[in-house]
Amino acid sequence: MQPEFQVNAKQLKEAIKEDIMAGLTPMVASSPGMGKSDIVRSVAKDGQLKVIDLRISQCEPVDMQGYPGTTDKGRMTFYPPEYFPLENDPIPTNYKGWILFLDELNSGNKQTEAACYKLILDRAVYMHKLHPMCFIVAAGNLSTDRAIVNTQSTATRSRLTHYEMVVDSNAWIDWANENLLDHRVISFIKFKPSILHKFDPALNELTFPCPRTWEFASKMVSSKPIIDSLTKIRLAGTVGEGAAVEFSTFTQIYQNLPKIEDIKKDPSSGWRVPTEPSEKYAVTTMLAHNIDEDNIEHMIKAVNRLPMDFRVITFRDIYKRSPNLRKHPVILDWISNNSSVLFD
Repeated sequence: MQPEFQVNAKQLKEAIKEDIMAGLTPMVASSPGMGKSDIVRSVAKDGQLKVIDLRISQCEPVDMQGYPGTTDKGRMTFYPPEYFPLENDPIPTNYKGWILFLDELNSGNKQTEAACYKLILDRAVYMHKLHPMCFIVAAGNLSTDRAIVNTQSTATRSRLTHYEMVVDSNAWIDWANENLLDHRVISFIKFKPSILHKFDPALNELTFPCPRTWEFASKMVSSKPIIDSLTKIRLAGTVGEGAAVEFSTFTQIYQNLPKIEDIKKDPSSGWRVPTEPSEKYAVTTMLAHNIDEDNIEHMIKAVNRLPMDFRVITFRDIYKRSPNLRKHPVILDWISNNSSVLFD
């Protein structure tokens, strides 16, 4: 797919929302580890929809079209699996409906794929209609990535709307801030966005850096003030050896950074503004992660000591990481005065 027709995570989320509300079934394809499932779950959370996760690669045709049996009149029929919400089923408490997530759709066998035809287009399992508040989303890996992928028939492809997802570091950083990932991981991706996703299907590596594995890395280091030798080994088994070494080296710059306690004590002049780009990126994340409703009027003085492009990065992080601050007078005033650069 040509780059102008590819989507990042933010665009994909909006496209899925619009498609399912129009009664369409989007099919999302990407390299492994880019967060397709997380985006679907985020759409579900926004719409108060319960996710039904079906891995089509592990399904048989009977799982899609129902189990054969007989009626009380001795006629053959198919009984729908209980995981499909049918038109007379009650909507679960605290939900408004469902997302039926057909993950790994292009990894199933041909018979199972064919059994999905009716489900996707007619929204029915045998003679049983799906609930009108059950929305369908499909996903799978790219055939070029050495994942287990089968060529889909034209009959399947024509029943779907298709999107190819690509990595966008800015969209991922927004997501990482919203989900409170470790500030060192976020700082590192800011400093070197190209390492967010480095996947080469020609290499026979055990693992590689991607949005999924950086999330794992964040969990691994969140309780580790210093990356010791064992943690570095664990990181190598998570994001790959090269990325683990680079990240571990990057975290060492924190030893040269001003202490957050000093910044809080005297944000105007009590700390040295770094000159190295890597240190500036680290400071932006440090500030964003330590600004709250009680200290923002005081800490804004520290933010304003940074060069303008790094101030913008800091405010973007605050805006995503602390939704409760979005309407704070300090934030609104800064956005009003700097909107042309903040949302460029």
